[in-house]
Amino acid sequence: MRLDGRAQRSRSTVGLYARGVSVAISEEVSTRRSSVSLYLVGFIVLGMCLSFSGPALAHLRDRSHVSIRVSGLVLGVQAGGYIVASLIAGRFFDRGHGHRLWAGACVVVAAAVVAITFVSWFPLVLVLFVVTGAAGAVMDVGGNTLVVWSRSGDQVGSTLNALHLCFGIGALSTPLLVSRSLVWSDDLRWFAGLLGIVALALAAALARADEPVHRRTEHHESTSASRRGMLGLVCIFFFLYVGLEAGFAGWVSTYAEEIELGGVGTAGVLTTVFWSGFTAGRIVAIWVSRRVSAVTMLVGSCVAASVAIGSLAVGHGATSLVWVATAVFGVTIGPQFPTMIAYSDERLRLSGSATSMIIASAGVGGLLLPVGIGWLFDRYGATAMPWTVAVACVVTTALAVVIVTVASARLVTARR
Repeated sequence: MRLDGRAQRSRSTVGLYARGVSVAISEEVSTRRSSVSLYLVGFIVLGMCLSFSGPALAHLRDRSHVSIRVSGLVLGVQAGGYIVASLIAGRFFDRGHGHRLWAGACVVVAAAVVAITFVSWFPLVLVLFVVTGAAGAVMDVGGNTLVVWSRSGDQVGSTLNALHLCFGIGALSTPLLVSRSLVWSDDLRWFAGLLGIVALALAAALARADEPVHRRTEHHESTSASRRGMLGLVCIFFFLYVGLEAGFAGWVSTYAEEIELGGVGTAGVLTTVFWSGFTAGRIVAIWVSRRVSAVTMLVGSCVAASVAIGSLAVGHGATSLVWVATAVFGVTIGPQFPTMIAYSDERLRLSGSATSMIIASAGVGGLLLPVGIGWLFDRYGATAMPWTVAVACVVTTALAVVIVTVASARLVTARR
């Protein structure tokens, strides 16, 4: 999240993402009354909500007069609020009124972000970030749940890729918006005002929009041992996937600095290359998911990502290989999250509670694995980062194959 000084490099990248999402929205909204467009906008808001803490951290630290170490609690408590709320949010979506829940979360996000702009007492700042994390979790669980309920067939995969593309757009535009806000007003009021207006407008639109029909899972199916086992494997997949994604994104710039990849600013450019490839992968996946099966896309992208990060690990910091492998790794892991969600829904008919478990597992992985990578980085040096990510990537590939095998066996059994 150290992207404040990279605003100029982000401009062209954000332009690409904006063009990509406009294509996604035009493809995914089939009727004027469709709620999918609101879900896409909601995930842009979600990306902004969950990512502004990093670019704003230095400002918050100076305003609250706390140390770097203490200010890092902001990131931890936001993740904690996100994880806890993820575990329970799905139950409320299963009970209906999904749009009301999401609209309420938008109002909470708007209020909390605006409040952060004016609060300097650090304990209260922490409380507000817990609130943003929890409200963000409701939006995350709700978005994934409502999309799979509102689409059918091959539309689920492409719409989920568009949804998560929008999250990337929100996250990647945030450093630019935060830096502009700090330049214009020396605080976060411009950013908070923009986010608040969009969130409140979205809440009002959701309150009036048609809601997808709540999908009810048969009791015997939802409690079957085979289904629980497969859902457990899916949760482990997301734990590892989000952990390696967050770990690579968080440490790749430090890796570049340690291997002396280039001059000043090169490390930041490498991070931008990764996120550019990541989002480009999701843009391409919207089109590809309509033409190949979810299994092919899932396993193929896992294998390709393993090869890309493996080449980085064995390449000993060769300059050209670092740039190419980073870009390819970003492209190939980008589609994995929405594709696995789509495949899991195809096989398990995901309820809100099941989606909660998945999102919570992802949140825990995104919190723990980067910490573990940092510990190994400090103990064994820069090469520990790509090797650790490569091992995690190979394990996620093996899990994807196991999940597909188990799902196929369940399908055969069901047909008998």
